[in-house]
Amino acid sequence: MEEIPLSQSLASRRARHERASTALSQLSDASLAALLDAARPLGTGIGGTTWLADVEGVPVFVKRVPVTEVELANPRSTADLFGLPVWSHYGVGSPGGGAWRELAAHVLTSDDVLAGGSENFLLLHHWRVLGGGPRPQVTAAEREESIAFWHGHPGVRRRLEALAAAPADLVLFLERMPHDLRAWMHEGACGMAERELTAITRAMSRLGLWHFDAHFGNTLTDGERLYLTDFGLASSPRFDLTGAERRFLADHATHDRSYVLTHLVNWIVRELGGIADVRLRNEAIRTGDLPALPPAAADVVQRHAPVAAVVNAFYFRLHTETRMAPYPRNVIEHVLH
Repeated sequence: MEEIPLSQSLASRRARHERASTALSQLSDASLAALLDAARPLGTGIGGTTWLADVEGVPVFVKRVPVTEVELANPRSTADLFGLPVWSHYGVGSPGGGAWRELAAHVLTSDDVLAGGSENFLLLHHWRVLGGGPRPQVTAAEREESIAFWHGHPGVRRRLEALAAAPADLVLFLERMPHDLRAWMHEGACGMAERELTAITRAMSRLGLWHFDAHFGNTLTDGERLYLTDFGLASSPRFDLTGAERRFLADHATHDRSYVLTHLVNWIVRELGGIADVRLRNEAIRTGDLPALPPAAADVVQRHAPVAAVVNAFYFRLHTETRMAPYPRNVIEHVLH
């Protein structure tokens, strides 16, 4: 599909949304499946498969999220249906919180854009539950390895085993943006990225939404604005939460803001400072022993290196030691600007 720049004014976005939404809502399940058969595959990740489709001349990003038997039996439920540990929210290979929570987060953010709130989210044109599409096969050994990584927690086992047998897909039809920040980011965008990432986290705070996985691969751009997507780990007090989940969110009020700023600092030090090794990068940020950086990028690092040092140490421990590492709430609150 040829890449044609599209106007990203809110009026233009609404017009494309109305055209795509109307067309998709009028398709039968069989016609929708035929449209998906003609879509171009983009990738496969932990949370599902992604595709690019054309709907009435509107480029549409499609994500297929597996829906398990227990989720089908509890339609639109935002409760934890698997007994997952709260610490499985962290983006370190988590099996995700479920299709209905992901849908609820997209509905919340899309409605906010259409109501004139934040423009930093994608519009959800349509959604439908269809029969399960092609998925990468996970062997029993790979599944056991994942369960062991999550300390053998029975809720994670239930979730992974249910995903392996998921009979259906939640198909999300989303607004398409041309780039992800991981591939597009460049030296001249450091100031814009700092402003936009801050705006995104402020919007999420206003909406009462926690993302937990807002890295550059889940952040899209048209070159003018950033857009956060992929709510596979998202949570909110609006959801049907347990007491433990509510306490977890309250304890992590600073998480998303500190997380996105850390990724920005890490990108600058890695890509502009030339420190690719994770341990060496983290140490340079922690000590301030940094290579020469362009002035604007250096200013961003100076502002946010203190929080990046704390978040890097925390996530390094999550990856390498224990998924149950306590979130350093007090330290982050002290250093976060």
